[in-house]
Amino acid sequence: ISSPALADGAAALASPPGPFSGEMPSRDLSVEPPSAPHSSPSLGATTASATAMTPPASLTDLAAWLQYRSSNHLAALPQEARIFYRRGLLLKQAGSDEEAVEQIRGASDLDPDLVAPHLTLAAWFLLREPSQALLQYAAVLEMVRQSFTLQLALVANTIVLAVQALFLGFLAAALLLVWIRNAELRHAWEERLIHVVGAGGARVWAWSFLVLPFAVGAGLALPAVVLLGISWPSLKLRERFVFVALVAMLGSAPWITSALDRLSVPMRPDQAPIYGTAALASEGYSVERDHELAVFAAAHPGNPFLEFSLAWELRRAGDLRGAEQAYRRSLALWPGNDHVMNNLGNTLASLGRQDEALEMYARAYAANPRNGTAYFNASQIFTQRFEYRAATDALSRASALNFELLREYQSRATADGRLPLADQWLDSKTYWTALAGLPMARPGRGVLPPAWRTRQECSGWLFSALCVLFALAGVGFGIRQHRRMPLRNCSNCGAVVCRRCAQRRRETALCLACAAVESRADSPEFARVLLRQHHRSVEQRRDLVRTALATLIPGYGLLSLQRALLPLALLIGSAALASPWLGLAAPFTFEPRVPVSAGEVPVPLLVGAWAAVYALSLLGYFTRLARTRAQAASLAAPTRSRVTQSTHRDHAAAA
Repeated sequence: ISSPALADGAAALASPPGPFSGEMPSRDLSVEPPSAPHSSPSLGATTASATAMTPPASLTDLAAWLQYRSSNHLAALPQEARIFYRRGLLLKQAGSDEEAVEQIRGASDLDPDLVAPHLTLAAWFLLREPSQALLQYAAVLEMVRQSFTLQLALVANTIVLAVQALFLGFLAAALLLVWIRNAELRHAWEERLIHVVGAGGARVWAWSFLVLPFAVGAGLALPAVVLLGISWPSLKLRERFVFVALVAMLGSAPWITSALDRLSVPMRPDQAPIYGTAALASEGYSVERDHELAVFAAAHPGNPFLEFSLAWELRRAGDLRGAEQAYRRSLALWPGNDHVMNNLGNTLASLGRQDEALEMYARAYAANPRNGTAYFNASQIFTQRFEYRAATDALSRASALNFELLREYQSRATADGRLPLADQWLDSKTYWTALAGLPMARPGRGVLPPAWRTRQECSGWLFSALCVLFALAGVGFGIRQHRRMPLRNCSNCGAVVCRRCAQRRRETALCLACAAVESRADSPEFARVLLRQHHRSVEQRRDLVRTALATLIPGYGLLSLQRALLPLALLIGSAALASPWLGLAAPFTFEPRVPVSAGEVPVPLLVGAWAAVYALSLLGYFTRLARTRAQAASLAAPTRSRVTQSTHRDHAAAA
């Protein structure tokens, strides 16, 4: 049985976004109401036939589709809901805000399991009607609590985005440290080349050696690791932490990708034990999917997920006998699963076997006393049998355990007051238990997110091993170089000097520029004045460049002042916020996407997050800079000792 009026709806979903053109093409299709897909089991075929109605002929009449779903007791109309959802997004682009909100609300009513309409409405209402936005977010949280696919997508995407942000944050910190420490790196090379190519040539070649590794196609991580390893002797403890953490992440990349592969198993139809059935409850019915499940169940006997999914599809197709058999096979594999018992009871009730159905409901709430759905379904059987006391008791228990279920199904009551029976999909705990029991995949064989597949850092064991080896080689080379040519800073301006180029002045060492300034003085006092002036001019230029970069790059100012933890946090946060612009979107999807972006993350939240990052970066930088200057001024100030007047007692003691 095909879903109604979807041929043109599918074409509308596949068409590129554009201005809303009003009417959408439609076809007058009919279905057989008693066996319509997505329907909840009724309390008899006669009642279902009496209340059934044909689907609307047009996909523009939202009210007619809502009435069609309610009258036929359809649990959801997924395809139609996505069509109206897309229509609402296009209306929003065209400036028809009220109509857009109406269409989006209608989409959420047509498919209560569709989370995108709630996120979209929350984003639209966030500033103008915060209370409505909170209600939408509350609905999303409730859906997350009940839906394994939503939980899986949120957990997996959180892990992927966190790993991405951590790696990009540490990589950015490493690159900034290479820039901050470029003088130490270049100076050693210049001193070795200056006798071969002269001072100017040595300076050019030193810059070339610094830039060339990034330009030969080796990526960013490997050159950064090597250069930071060479700088190891001059790095502070916090800066060494950045280097070690980055090497650890690069070395463990194969294990990280294999762990992420584990989270993709429930969505892959070729992977046991779930075989891609986790999202079946939110999908529309199709004969092809029904046949595929039957083939898989026959090929893998004894798999409870396949048996339950097959029973679900057969019940939606109207094959109640086949659904009963599949549910019984699933119950034999999961003897204590109350959801299977509840659905089997619904199937038996639809077959007219009410005593057996009540027995199944009793087993369901005996296995799980908090299963309000089983109490609700039992109340419908008691009502039909005129056992009103038992019906009232069961309904009150259902209301106490799950009032939202009762409210939703009461809104779908027919003219004679009858309610559809409520089916239950497998709970999240069942899926997480199965996922936890899977064996860990071999490192390096995971299915990578699309944005990771072209990155050298995720290419496998070879690159990870090379990163670790080159990091160790860089550290060894840097230590050996430092022993042969120790580096220090000029006592006046802080420039990098070595024992070859430093100009010794008793206990101090000056760079060539400061030594030239000192040579112009006729007395030591005047030399100190000139050196102080030169120090101020150099420091002003450094502060100007450093402040400009600190304003543009979050965390740079603090890194340049030898801080690490707060700059790392700022860079990681910036990487997380910039992921959509870098093409590093969340790879796991919990429902089919429509061609128009819904803007699930509200723009005000993004702007506020960026403002907070820059505010923390600049506030921390200027606070630390002021503290550093105060310490420098305190050390540079002359020490004045206080002369005390001697006394007779002092003279006596001295004698």
